[in-house]
Amino acid sequence: MAITRSNSLQRPARRTLFLIVGDALAFIVFAAIGRRSHGEAAGLAAVSEVLLTAAPFMVAWFLVAPWLRAYDATVTASPRAMVLRTLLAWLVALPLGLGLRALIIGRFSPPSFAIVTFLAVCAILGGWRSAFAWLDRRGTS
Repeated sequence: MAITRSNSLQRPARRTLFLIVGDALAFIVFAAIGRRSHGEAAGLAAVSEVLLTAAPFMVAWFLVAPWLRAYDATVTASPRAMVLRTLLAWLVALPLGLGLRALIIGRFSPPSFAIVTFLAVCAILGGWRSAFAWLDRRGTS
């Protein structure tokens, strides 16, 4: 009798849930780094502030990413496809996130903020999602 290793990430619901949690954590890390770089509270005592900072971008991402199929197994199984789809979804979600942030803080941020936000989230979110796809592909081959 052959013993097969069951990869829990092969179940679509678990894969998607794992990606959603990882994506949320990526935005929280982005917000904590950003707050810290501006001398604002970002530690455990400032969890609510960090979450409020991350919220508009997370909301935008979670509205746009499923619509652009960023959670589809065909995309999430390939590191290259994952990076490209993440980039596309983030390009679409960013303006929405910036608009939501403007509603929260009462003003629009300068273009430099949008550029830094785009690049930082690309690095954090794209890095996490490409690592997920690479590890998942490695586990299934």
